[in-house]
Amino acid sequence: MWTVSAGGPVRRDKGLGGMALADLFTIGLGSAAQAVASLFNTQQQIKASRIARAEQRTFETAQADRRFQRELVVEAMRTLRQEELAELEARLRREGALAALRDRTTFDTYPIEEGPGHLRGSLELIAPDLSALPLLVLLPRAHGTTEPQWNGLRHAIVDALRRQLVADGLVLLYDAMRTLSWPHAGLYWNDLYGIPTLVVQTTFFQDKLDIGLGGCHLSPGAAAEPIRNVYRHRLVGPEFWTPEIVAELNAGVPASHQFVVPRSDAGRVQVNVDVAARAVSAVVTAAVDAYYLGSRGGYRARFDEAVALLGRAAPPDWPIDLGVPLAQVADPAFHLLQVASRQSRRGDPAGALATVRHALAVLAHPDYAMIGPPFPPDDQLAVALAEAGLGYREEFGVAMASIRTAGADDQASGRDLAALEAIGDA
Repeated sequence: MWTVSAGGPVRRDKGLGGMALADLFTIGLGSAAQAVASLFNTQQQIKASRIARAEQRTFETAQADRRFQRELVVEAMRTLRQEELAELEARLRREGALAALRDRTTFDTYPIEEGPGHLRGSLELIAPDLSALPLLVLLPRAHGTTEPQWNGLRHAIVDALRRQLVADGLVLLYDAMRTLSWPHAGLYWNDLYGIPTLVVQTTFFQDKLDIGLGGCHLSPGAAAEPIRNVYRHRLVGPEFWTPEIVAELNAGVPASHQFVVPRSDAGRVQVNVDVAARAVSAVVTAAVDAYYLGSRGGYRARFDEAVALLGRAAPPDWPIDLGVPLAQVADPAFHLLQVASRQSRRGDPAGALATVRHALAVLAHPDYAMIGPPFPPDDQLAVALAEAGLGYREEFGVAMASIRTAGADDQASGRDLAALEAIGDA
């Protein structure tokens, strides 16, 4: 298309829609720029997306590594805990097996056949307050190889102790026991804690019988006392058993327990065993006397009767005061009167008279138990005896009768005997 202008005709081409070519060119350039920009932006976005995906992969990889490390740690801890648990279970099984073995061993070897605690529970059936019980005497089985000459010894000992001590209520005898090595911690803590107990241990070998004594709570402050051998008894030969000796052994014994002169080996074994049982009973009686002398007033000792049952087999050198120091005796006056009777029976009337006067002095004032003469005058002794209980006056009469039977050694003893008789008659 042509147009007329001042300079002449000018051709102006029109594009689509009436647009000039310049406009089209301008539009084309803008579109190209936009296309380039769009392409650049797309590439940037692609690059950013690639970077983001790489970072995401890196992050996820790091996260996965951390999770893996945590899982490794957890697995290691789980394995360690399982090992520790397995070790603990194994240790518990071992300890359980050892405890069961100890329990089985304890029951199999415990001195009381029924097991720990049985004896204490049985005693509580007798007296809920165990301090009210008499002295407990345990007779475990004898140590040593069983030999024919000692057959029946245990039964004979039990019978002798029951007749001489249990019947008087002085002791409780328990003999359902195995052998015992004393002190025994399990037996003490499970059954004997706080209970005065005398343990009698017998050991025989060939013709010898050793008698040992121990126990617990027998004296103040003494929890347990070890076994000490206190007497050895020996069997005698067949020629020892004469009618005279057998008669001595039968003196004061019930007819059901008297001997006959043994004529056979079996008869001699029986007599030997019964005399050995009497020896054990005499030793135990001495220990029981010592316990009650230290804890009971007006206690009349039984040892004299027990040792008399041994006849000529009795030990000649047993202590006149039963080996109990006067400072440890609960009732010194009563004890001294019994000592005086023993002195007179041993042929020492002068010593017996002095002991009787000492006993009366203690009745007058307890301090004389610890000090010697001079003693108070006779009039004070007479008052003290008159004010004493009936048991003291009876024991005084027994001592004086024994001294009169022994007889006075000299004139001084005769005058002292008459003076003491006057005190008793006052």
